[in-house]
Amino acid sequence: MNITILGGTGFVGLSLLNSFAKTDNKITIITRNREKNKKLLVYPNIKLIQADVYNNDDLIQHTKKTDVLINLIGILNERGHSGKGFRKAHSDLARVILNISKENSINRILQMSALNADSKGPSHYLRTKGEAESYLMTYGKRFANVTIFKPSVIFGENDSFILRFSKLLDYVPYFFPLACHDSKFAPVYVDELADFIINTIPDTKSFNKQYNLCGPKVYSLKDIVELIIKIKNISTKVIPLSKSFSKAQANLMEFIPGKPFSIDNFNSCQIDSICDSDYEFYSDLETIIPTYINSK
Repeated sequence: MNITILGGTGFVGLSLLNSFAKTDNKITIITRNREKNKKLLVYPNIKLIQADVYNNDDLIQHTKKTDVLINLIGILNERGHSGKGFRKAHSDLARVILNISKENSINRILQMSALNADSKGPSHYLRTKGEAESYLMTYGKRFANVTIFKPSVIFGENDSFILRFSKLLDYVPYFFPLACHDSKFAPVYVDELADFIINTIPDTKSFNKQYNLCGPKVYSLKDIVELIIKIKNISTKVIPLSKSFSKAQANLMEFIPGKPFSIDNFNSCQIDSICDSDYEFYSDLETIIPTYINSK
């Protein structure tokens, strides 16, 4: 099959490529910067194309022979607070995907979303992810078989979740003021998620279905940070913040480069990211993160 991936150079995309390397599929990755990602050409049957993933005409041109379109693009923060960046990356892109899939007769669409994504959700992130789901499930299934993946937080080597806290702890060696400390997560291991995604491609039972995906254990955010502290073998003490102080911290960190924590992140954390999973994952944080956290 000819498989095109949007967002294939990111965290989940790289794990997906490792799994695809064991198959005979031909993979096209559309990226904004081909030169920066040339190292991916070591994978067999990989083609890198530089194009604007938000440009309808570019995508129509580069997906003409596509059998399966996988969209992994997503952002956790935006510039400013209007929601414009989230809409472009999530809901507006879903409309583009619908158009190019119809134009090029792409009859298989896989979409990475998020647990609790809903058009009425508490944050721009969850609302725009929910809008994208709604577009694809309402209109996409008229001409294609759509599968949507809704995982809790994803972890693994080079993730943006565990390593973010690990790096912050390097700068705060004694006391770590933690916002939203009681928010709950059921982390999903990225390599298991990648295998599941690939296995759904030919599975007719997954057509026009949304999967809630959660790992085998539930952790509070405080549990996770304390586990990282234990693995790093440091003596930092976690100081849980109240809801009002958590919101204040989020507003303050909006102005720090890279936005390690934003008001939109705070809003997303008001709903626990846990579920009765539609698929059984096995790997937990205690087993996996010691293999990579101290090497970063």
